[in-house]
Amino acid sequence: MTHYDTETLFAFLEGMTPIDAGIEAHVASCGECAEELHAQRALLAALREPRMWAEAPASLPDAVAFAERVASEDEAAARLCAEMLAGPAAWWPQRLRNADGAATAGMVRQLLARMRPLIERCPKDALQVTAMALALAEELEPGAYRPHYVESLRAQALRDHAYVLAFMSRYAEAGEHADRAQRLFATVPAPDCHLARLALVRAVILRGTRRPLEAVRYAREAAATFLAFGERSRFVTARMIEGDALYNSGAVDRALEVWSSLVDDPSVDALGAVRLAHNIALCRVDLGAPERAIAVLHGCIAELESRGLRTEAARSRGVLGRALTAAARPAEAIPLLRQTMRDFTELGLVTDFGLAALELAEALLALGRVAEVPAVCREVIARFTAAGLAPQATTALSYLREAEAAAGERSVRLVRAARASIRALA
Repeated sequence: MTHYDTETLFAFLEGMTPIDAGIEAHVASCGECAEELHAQRALLAALREPRMWAEAPASLPDAVAFAERVASEDEAAARLCAEMLAGPAAWWPQRLRNADGAATAGMVRQLLARMRPLIERCPKDALQVTAMALALAEELEPGAYRPHYVESLRAQALRDHAYVLAFMSRYAEAGEHADRAQRLFATVPAPDCHLARLALVRAVILRGTRRPLEAVRYAREAAATFLAFGERSRFVTARMIEGDALYNSGAVDRALEVWSSLVDDPSVDALGAVRLAHNIALCRVDLGAPERAIAVLHGCIAELESRGLRTEAARSRGVLGRALTAAARPAEAIPLLRQTMRDFTELGLVTDFGLAALELAEALLALGRVAEVPAVCREVIARFTAAGLAPQATTALSYLREAEAAAGERSVRLVRAARASIRALA
């Protein structure tokens, strides 16, 4: 993919280019140009602040030299990352420690950039990368860079690490890191868009800790900021998260309304369209129209698998299994749900594993295969206990222990109650 240069993007922001529509369409689907445009926008916003002119600014030669240093560090770090992040993730921290010239802010930036494509393919690897970035950021000497640069970078590393932890349903740890990021951002001149991204992380955490209405508020605040700065793609992301929070609050119809409103948004790329289709299908299942969702979910799974997005493909497969059971086709659901459980085991997503396992239990009960259900319940209990999630899932696990010995309709009710309780954690 070709990219626009800095001068062209700056002219676009100033309304001085005749190809505005083309640039806008390109930026909506190009992360690199979107990041550059965000940086230019933040610079313009900073220059409008009176305090910027009340302080003695760095001389132009100093500013140019620092920009050249940042670019040089990023280039060197990108080369190192290509070699370092190969093979088992357990090897990566040692390689980082042994690499000459790796202890730079550029390496922190490059590691954080590599979290994004990793998180869907292998969340455990993404967590390793953000942990490495955070450890390195905390070792950097602030005096070696311009004022506030290292502190801001540490706050960004804390925020991104919190996001990966939240993605893996490790909400308590995620909240601690988000709090540290908030405190650190408060000590530096932080662009509003950085704070809005932290607000989105908080929305994800709150959504998973049974505080969905607060999550909605954070997501809406972030969306308003992104819209004000012209960050349309991030505005869409914030609205997607708002829909997630509404869905988790039980407001399925309102979540459907939010997600449906984004379907024709020009900033939604091909992958975003697949994600929206998945979410809308999820609502259809919950609203009693599973047959309308089944074909859509088959398409989502095929597209996500073709892109190597295992986590999202597994989640779509789990929803498809639920749709098939709801449509009185449980025999078709069972192999899909077993595959989903295997995927979540490999990905290290315990909460998602529990949801898929309980969808399997319900499908087995629908077929009268009651004798197989206690083993499923025991496996979920064992996985949650081993992962240290038992305290958060006390209610769900108590339902499962009862379900082990129950039969008939009571067993169905207990499995559904356990599933609802675990869904509140997801």
